[in-house]
Amino acid sequence: MYFVLDRFWAKHPARWISKRPFLDVDFDEGAHFDAPIPTPLEIALDPHNRNLSDQGPEMPAYFKGRIPILRDDLVEVMRGAGVDNLDVYPVRLLDPDSGRTYDNYKAVNIIGLIAAADMGQSQATVHTGGPVIDVDFDRLVVDETRTGGALIFRLAESTNVILVHERLRDRILAAGFTELEFLDPGRVAT
Repeated sequence: MYFVLDRFWAKHPARWISKRPFLDVDFDEGAHFDAPIPTPLEIALDPHNRNLSDQGPEMPAYFKGRIPILRDDLVEVMRGAGVDNLDVYPVRLLDPDSGRTYDNYKAVNIIGLIAAADMGQSQATVHTGGPVIDVDFDRLVVDETRTGGALIFRLAESTNVILVHERLRDRILAAGFTELEFLDPGRVAT
């Protein structure tokens, strides 16, 4: 079984990223980059706002967004579970409140788009050009015969969706990363 990887700040308040830099590469294409990436990739955190219920002082293991940013220990758990399709790039997070920097994060490029949606069983809005890249799913049914047993991948029909195999989810949760969400694709809109 596969799950949609997510993170809800409302359930687990933590720091936010101010804004991700513009790069000449797209992290949702599932391919190795030809263009160089600044090393380290410097990204500022938002100032901590105690008045926001979904923002807290904790540094999360996963910053969701167009450039996924994972803490080193989460990347190591994934690799220890057998994940071998991650290109990682050093990140330096800058805290405007304290001046502290965090060098224990990576920008993660998940290599491999897999067309694994069972379009006949899924409920989706397919945009012009067919069921590729930006399908909006109200209910996603994953055809596991198409995944090749991949532990983590981006869905070719909707590249913003990151799917995680149950085995990897179990390893991540067992390692204590309980702030992450693993959503049933049949019950979540993507």
